[in-house]
Amino acid sequence: MRYYKGYIALSDTCDVPVLLQVRNSRAITFDQLRDLLAYEMLEAIVRSLRWRVTRLEKVGLIERLNGQRFLGKPVYGITQQGLECLESRGHYLVSLPSDTEQILHPSKVAHALELVNIHLALARSGLLRSWKSDVEITSRNLVAAGGAIKDYDAVAEIEVDGCTRTIGIEYERSAKAASRYDAICEALNRDKATDTVLYLTSSDDILYLLAMELRATRKRIGFALSEAFRRSLLETRTLTNTASSDIVPLRELLDLRVS
Repeated sequence: MRYYKGYIALSDTCDVPVLLQVRNSRAITFDQLRDLLAYEMLEAIVRSLRWRVTRLEKVGLIERLNGQRFLGKPVYGITQQGLECLESRGHYLVSLPSDTEQILHPSKVAHALELVNIHLALARSGLLRSWKSDVEITSRNLVAAGGAIKDYDAVAEIEVDGCTRTIGIEYERSAKAASRYDAICEALNRDKATDTVLYLTSSDDILYLLAMELRATRKRIGFALSEAFRRSLLETRTLTNTASSDIVPLRELLDLRVS
């Protein structure tokens, strides 16, 4: 089959999954993209991924994000043209339409990359049943009256010995203004879409600040370092928002017994 010079024929089975993963992740390295696609058992895409990424970048559907050279590897993001391409194939997000002027602020890139690392840690463990990213959650909440009220960074459904748990995941790299935590507490108290909320942080200081600000929330919440969670998962020592601020394995917070 012949194609016009400068144009590209996209495959719904091989190219679109790559674009969707880049869009939903907001920012992603090549290695992260490869590993997530491998987890989804899309081996045919993985084998040709470097060629596909180069091809999609060349025609402007994805781009290398500026200002991330200290990472030692390129970081990719979706472009407006990439969003238009997905929309033309029925993959529209109310939260991220193709006319969005700034798809991701440079200050949010590190946040997005760590969420991909968290996603990968759960995927590699075999615990993960499903993962919804922030853009997917926010889009659903904008159009559905009965969705998860809190716009989480991610919602993960895990399964352990036949027991499933739905976890709202938040990753915090910096402190918010004190006034914002009141609104967050209200949103958490209204949320009925998750069993537990897990706040993962970049430092102990942020962890204890969050624990203080959210201690009165009725929702069951755990606080842990993101690096520790990626390493230990269900065995992660987790600070809780109980009256006595108990520290327990995450497994216990989720009420998952050891078989």
